[in-house]
Amino acid sequence: KCKLSQGKIFGGSSKMNNMIHVRGNISHYVDWFHGKYTKGYIEEQFNYIESEIFNLSPLQYDSNLGNAILNATKELGYKEIKDFGNGFKKSTITQYNGKRWTTSHNLQLDQTNVLTHVFIEKLLIEKSKCIGVQTRNTKILARKGVILSAGTINSAKILQLSGIGPSELLHSLNIPIVKDLPVGKNLQDHIGTGLDLVLFDEPQSITASDIMDPINVVQYFYSGKGPLTTPGCEVVGFISTKNEEIPDIQFMVLPVGITSDRGSHLRRNLGISDEIWKNYFEKVFHKHAATFFPIILHPKSKGEVKIQSKNSNVPPLINPKYLSDENDIRSLVEGVKFVIKLLKTESLKVMSAHMNDTPFPSCKKYKIFSDLYLKCYVQHLTLTSYHPVGTCSMGLPESINTVVDTSFRLLGVKNLYVVDGSVLPTLPSGNINAAIAMMGNIFFENVILNNIDRIENCQRIFLVELLQSVCLAR
Repeated sequence: KCKLSQGKIFGGSSKMNNMIHVRGNISHYVDWFHGKYTKGYIEEQFNYIESEIFNLSPLQYDSNLGNAILNATKELGYKEIKDFGNGFKKSTITQYNGKRWTTSHNLQLDQTNVLTHVFIEKLLIEKSKCIGVQTRNTKILARKGVILSAGTINSAKILQLSGIGPSELLHSLNIPIVKDLPVGKNLQDHIGTGLDLVLFDEPQSITASDIMDPINVVQYFYSGKGPLTTPGCEVVGFISTKNEEIPDIQFMVLPVGITSDRGSHLRRNLGISDEIWKNYFEKVFHKHAATFFPIILHPKSKGEVKIQSKNSNVPPLINPKYLSDENDIRSLVEGVKFVIKLLKTESLKVMSAHMNDTPFPSCKKYKIFSDLYLKCYVQHLTLTSYHPVGTCSMGLPESINTVVDTSFRLLGVKNLYVVDGSVLPTLPSGNINAAIAMMGNIFFENVILNNIDRIENCQRIFLVELLQSVCLAR
């Protein structure tokens, strides 16, 4: 089992992500809205959130590995890119003065209308109209509408508990059907492989002594620079394993592996079994691991989220069905082959970079790094990058896959909107935080503003200003 964490905190999962900002392939977003918005309009949305909502920053600290990777990829013919395309770049991150910055920071000064520690049991729906939400202790009624932003897992859960979802599921749990929709279907996630697959003779990242060094601590708190500002991922890149113009694999390069803490924390977060830890990862304790993490940008494998009880306290079943499509296995194998090729460049040879040639326990019968070995390795050591989307997919009303229309309205229920990663019908080509913020701003401009009774002498209201008067329940 993979552990799929959620940000149960003011600010959501952006409070625990890798802080990597990538716009991705803009043409995909045009497709999401079926031509309703132009490429230029969507680029304008990104320009706005990048200047008014986010604080974007270059890395305030990077190791020697970052520059070595850029040089190595140039040896292989890849250019340094600005945001997206076949190539590599230093990470752009959501930080301010070296510290994490999320959209919720815009609300830190005034949280008068924000309710925390509130558990939403279901939506209140009367005559196909959403009138509010039911919490454990009370009802919260809405004057104009309800915006569901509980995330890809919990938005699907709340809708299903409210009678909105696949009819066969709701029937099986004796939940009255409000609207038969494919809620919970189409679950997609970026998955990758390659944990501690690249080894060095010397450490490439910050060490425990760096963390405890008073100079570095002072540098972090007073100037927002130094090793304590690192997001982990120093380089991101995109390649096409099919020699096409559009990439199908993303790389995230971290100068550290999960063996860096000798098993005290990271392995438990990832659910690595004792057997695999002892017989594979412990074998490289005498080396210094790095993570060259190939990620499938658009996996063909799709899963689902479904409730297993009418009781809202019972968590939903999450079946991502990773690698259920053979094409995804092939793509990751090609991603690992690229890592092997990368280590043959002069830029990484001089750093004594080499592959971890400890045979993976379940794949010993295959020749090391052969196609059969890599296929076996991928099937045993692939994990989430924590980018779930798609369970309340946006689309045209006539499509059998649609849950919300291109105005984020839930089909068949008035005054109900879903605005979070669950509405993304496909995965963005890169880390998803930027795309979700862009979608949120489109909703604000085209739905919220259009529902404000009076706007006097205002050409553009900032999203931040409006949210000060919206009741948020988490």
